[in-house]
Amino acid sequence: MLIVWGHRGSPNVQKVLWACEELGLHYVLKETGGAAGGTDTPEYLARNPNGRVPTLEDDGHAIWESHAILRYLAARDPHGRLTSDDLRVRATIDQWMDWQCAHLAPAVRALAVLVVKPRSTPPTAQEIEAARDGIVALLRLADRALGRRDYFAGQRFTIADIPLAISYNLWKIMEPACAQFPALDAWYARIGQRAAFSPMTGQRRV
Repeated sequence: MLIVWGHRGSPNVQKVLWACEELGLHYVLKETGGAAGGTDTPEYLARNPNGRVPTLEDDGHAIWESHAILRYLAARDPHGRLTSDDLRVRATIDQWMDWQCAHLAPAVRALAVLVVKPRSTPPTAQEIEAARDGIVALLRLADRALGRRDYFAGQRFTIADIPLAISYNLWKIMEPACAQFPALDAWYARIGQRAAFSPMTGQRRV
């Protein structure tokens, strides 16, 4: 039995739950972090010294960092449904996952901090526009890549698509009227047909 430590409001936890659902895995979600707290307890820190969510526990072995967990789940699947045996395809998967983590996710988070999360001093229009422009430049890059393929690593869905879809979903929530990315929107429509996507994003899905 797999145990996922985290909460559904966390985009990084959503990635792991989505992969579990894609693979039809039996798992238990132990509410941790967010309103539930618990990430600073000795019990949790013994599993994840970083004190963040998610953590995956597989038969007593703990793994943390969402993308490491995605790679682990994909690799343990005997059918290889979310990865590839082709080294070049696998490198492409890693490339997009790392890009999301290093570039897109921080940019989306920066905008969310300005327009979603309350703060004592309201953001200026210039701050919001600068944050938005930073995301648009990244999404243009992703849109060009998807102009040549159905999914980020090729013609089938892989773990590369999961974190990117989570970030793009948050973007669509904040900027629902933006229609600059036809290839991304076509990809997102394909993602939306996947049964595993809807319960993972819950009310945050658009």
